[in-house]
Amino acid sequence: MPSSPTVLAGTDLTGTLLGVPAWTAMSLLNSWTNTGAGNVTAQWRKLNQSNEIEIIGTISAGTLTNGTNIAQITTYLPATGQFVPVMVTTSTGTAGVTSPRLFIDTSGNVQVFSIPASTTAISFHGTYSLDA
Repeated sequence: MPSSPTVLAGTDLTGTLLGVPAWTAMSLLNSWTNTGAGNVTAQWRKLNQSNEIEIIGTISAGTLTNGTNIAQITTYLPATGQFVPVMVTTSTGTAGVTSPRLFIDTSGNVQVFSIPASTTAISFHGTYSLDA
């Protein structure tokens, strides 16, 4: 007979049983803020079946310098650094030479890269693996 799953104290029971984990709000850094106005707030959740972290959000631009931390997810750290693409809203419509993206390092820092100087907001939705 297969064993029953173990549910630890403080774990979202619905998420564990149904496979729909709860979202956790990101604490934004370096002047980045949630855009609001009906846009999804910056948040993350652990996808247990695939051992990935899903991130989503639309945030207003803060510090745009490559490598600037916009948030940190210290609960679940990836084994390797990984990129998540972003969509950029700019004030001038100027396209960048390289694709704008977020980088999640092995310390859980979520960082911006290749974000144009005229950026007013970025939107993102993607996953990063905890064991790749």
